This record gives sequence, structure tokens and C-alpha cells, in this order.
Amino acid sequence: MNIIEKLDKEKLGILHLYMQLEKQKFGKTKKHRYEEIARRTKKSVNTIKSWIARYYVKYLACLEEIAVVEENATICNLEGLTEKQTAYVIARMNGYSTQEAKEIAGYAKSTKAADIEKHPKIQKTMIALRERLFEDTKLGAEQIANDLKEIAVLGMKGIEVIETVYHDESNGTLGRITSRNVKKKTIYNLSASQAALKEINNMLGYEYMGEIKAERKAGKLEEELLELKIEKAKKDLNKENVPKVLD
Repeated sequence: MNIIEKLDKEKLGILHLYMQLEKQKFGKTKKHRYEEIARRTKKSVNTIKSWIARYYVKYLACLEEIAVVEENATICNLEGLTEKQTAYVIARMNGYSTQEAKEIAGYAKSTKAADIEKHPKIQKTMIALRERLFEDTKLGAEQIANDLKEIAVLGMKGIEVIETVYHDESNGTLGRITSRNVKKKTIYNLSASQAALKEINNMLGYEYMGEIKAERKAGKLEEELLELKIEKAKKDLNKENVPKVLD
């Protein structure tokens, strides 16, 4: 049971009203929104504040989940899927295997899961849902590649960690003495770096690290060529400025 099913209409009404005021950027502070809701609903500010603190974040998360489910169901309806086919697709999109999805959807034991998976309408619907999923910036290929790149770089460069060790000593004259020793060290994780690079290679279809090295080498060659050109220009300029000896 989600948060919306658990709460009564009064609480849901206040949560919805607070969401509307937040979208409208009503008032300068939360307190102004609480007071406005209290004015409209005749509930105390403390009660409203308590309900918002306890339920509002969960309420928003639930609304987001409902929106996703409704959007997925709309795609399924547009493709003209049956009730069983829709249940199968939703189960598959939630990570269940073909056999598990078949059982959840209520297909007969004699029906092969592979045949359900191959059905043109089911395939088309699942492709549409996956495309929409991977358009999300959090799951997009570019974002994943950037995250892997960050892991690869941190694994090679290392992460600096500060360790603090406390020592307690007893001294006859001064009594108990506590000293502190702070150490800095860098932790490397080359295995994580290699694993991240391997995943990037698989995603991009070429050796990512080799490409980086090649780019660096090319950049270094360009710098060396530029230095040679500057040196040559200096020599040519010096030759032009040498005074000619008259006979």
C-alpha cells in the first residue's frame, strides 16, 4: 500500500495544496505557505507543518511513480496489447525474467515464454519503453560513460584519505595525556579503474585508453612542431638583423 492509499482525504488535500503553492512559488518562506494553507483549510499551522514534514516527500515520490506507470500503460494501450501482454511487459520492464513475467501475467503453463517475448507487439512496446527510459539523463549512455570515466580516473590518481590516531598515556606528573597523530595517504584502486575502462571500451566499441594516449601523443607532437617553428622564426629574424659588411 502506497502513501496515497494510506492517507485520508484531508491530509491528501493539504499535501496537494502545498505542492500547488510550491509550484506557484507562493510566499518567501515555507512558513508563508503553511499560514496560507491554514487560512484556507482552518487547520492549525503546527498540524500542517507536521503533516508536510512526515508525508510530503513520500507523497511526491508516489506521484512520480504513478506518472511513470500511467505513461507505460499508455504506451501499452497505444500498441493495442491485451491485459496479459501488458502485465508481461510491465513485469519484464521491472527486471523479471521471461519465465517469471509469463507466470506473473497469468499465461498457461503450455505457453512458451520465448514465444511471448517474440510477439511483434510486445517487442515493439518494450523497445519504445526502453528508448524512453534511456532518454533519461541519469540512465543515458553519455552519463554512464562519464561516470565510468570518473571511476577510471579516480582509480589511477587515487583518493586522499586522512587518518587520525589518538594515543592515551599516563604521566606521573601531568596525569593522563592524549596525543593525536594525523596521517595522509592516497588509496589507489587499479582494479576498479581497469574494470571501468573495460566497460567504456565495450560501450564505445574501441580501446578508450588507447585513444586517450594517442590524443596526448598527437598533442605533444603539435607542441614540439610549434616550438620548432618558433625557433626557426627566431633564427630567420636574427639573420635579417645581422649588419652587412661593405667592401
